[in-house]
Amino acid sequence: MRPALTLFLGRFVWMAVCAILLAGCGGTPTQGVRFMTDFASGSIGTVTQQDGTGHTWQLALRDDNGNPWLPNSYRSWWHVRAENLPVGQPVRLTFSRLGFPYYFVPVYSYDGSTWQHFDEKDVTLVPGCVVAVPDSCRVEIVKAFDQPTAWIARTFPYTTADLASFLGSIAGHPAVQVQTLGASPVLRLPIQQITILDRTQLAPKKTVWIHARTHAAETGPSFVLEGLIRTVLADDALGQALRSRYIFRIVPMHNPDGVDLGNYRTNGSSLNLENLWRFTAPDVYLDADAPLENQLLNRFGMVPALQDAAAPVVLALNLHASNSDPDTAAFFYPHFGSDPARYTPAQQNLWSRQLAFVEAVARAYDGRIEQPPAEGGAGFLNTPFPETWWWTQRQDAVNAITLETVYGRAGFDHWVTQADLRALGVAVAQAIAAMDSPAHAALPTPPSPLAVPALTPAYRLPFKPQLYRLERE
Repeated sequence: MRPALTLFLGRFVWMAVCAILLAGCGGTPTQGVRFMTDFASGSIGTVTQQDGTGHTWQLALRDDNGNPWLPNSYRSWWHVRAENLPVGQPVRLTFSRLGFPYYFVPVYSYDGSTWQHFDEKDVTLVPGCVVAVPDSCRVEIVKAFDQPTAWIARTFPYTTADLASFLGSIAGHPAVQVQTLGASPVLRLPIQQITILDRTQLAPKKTVWIHARTHAAETGPSFVLEGLIRTVLADDALGQALRSRYIFRIVPMHNPDGVDLGNYRTNGSSLNLENLWRFTAPDVYLDADAPLENQLLNRFGMVPALQDAAAPVVLALNLHASNSDPDTAAFFYPHFGSDPARYTPAQQNLWSRQLAFVEAVARAYDGRIEQPPAEGGAGFLNTPFPETWWWTQRQDAVNAITLETVYGRAGFDHWVTQADLRALGVAVAQAIAAMDSPAHAALPTPPSPLAVPALTPAYRLPFKPQLYRLERE
């Protein structure tokens, strides 16, 4: 990587020129269709008119921060506002330079707020995509729009303004406290932590730690968090039970710079924050060369939670979204396995606890969670992920695990919606409530790595070993 401040200054100057002179920097005349990105999370690269009518356009995805040295797979997000569309006449939009080879259906909005998927019949993944050859990966949309202005995005956007609106909606709850851990390094945006602590419940509590939006445009986790948090705050038996037994410490937007800059995977310095939790044991604090965003979460969020002996951390959730084939449901990355020849008793115990939690989420989500593998392995210990830090500090006392939402049908008979993602948050809350129940005890696991486990009532989809053979980034 070769991040430099000039990348960011150049981006802002470029956006200003685009907004004044061109539409999306592709040479679109201002009197015709215009493609704009002058808003939070807006992103597109070169826009090219493909015919003389102004009804056919190619929009090439840009690299995060305009940094061409990033991997092709990091290029996944776009979010544009199309103006002066010919109402009622078909427009062909080809989004090119995709960083993934899977079919998907994007979303659009006429007000920038209420979103819906395009009709599947109007969306075509052009055959022959090879991610290593960026221009070969294209998706075409043919749509007659009902209004002259439409926002178009890879999936449902969720910006820092959306987060601020949600935080405002829960601010009046007596159990909610929002604090700022620090400011992001480029745009100086607040990195916030939500603490849910019901002080009227005097019984001893345990702590659940959650963080999300490490990868800027993986927006699914934000809707999951909305569903989970509203469940925890609800004035019903489940909400009261959760607040009586747990303290929730949640960082809902780890990478606000990346979000507002319109990046998919990186922060404002083109860093992938996910695998840069650098630390030197036994020190609980991250090394000085770890990214600032990670240091803020670690120093002012994770370490205080870790050191709170009165409310020990028992669960640490890392929320993401995965590019995958359309029929993949949400899934977890569990660690270690059950083979005593390969894993210590503590590792086996963590594995069992993770399988129990995954199954509890699956049961609460009507089976729409991918089955975990027979053995998860210990490769994550070779890379500084947040789970690596939790394991080093507390071993199997903390169930540290990643949940990946997806962009496709996700186990439904339709493309996953914001409501479906919020419902997944409800299912996660239900699984947390079940953690201390006898039914959440260790589960037996098959002995051989990546063997196909037998279907159980908890899972409705066939096992997909390819999900767990992919290297985490």
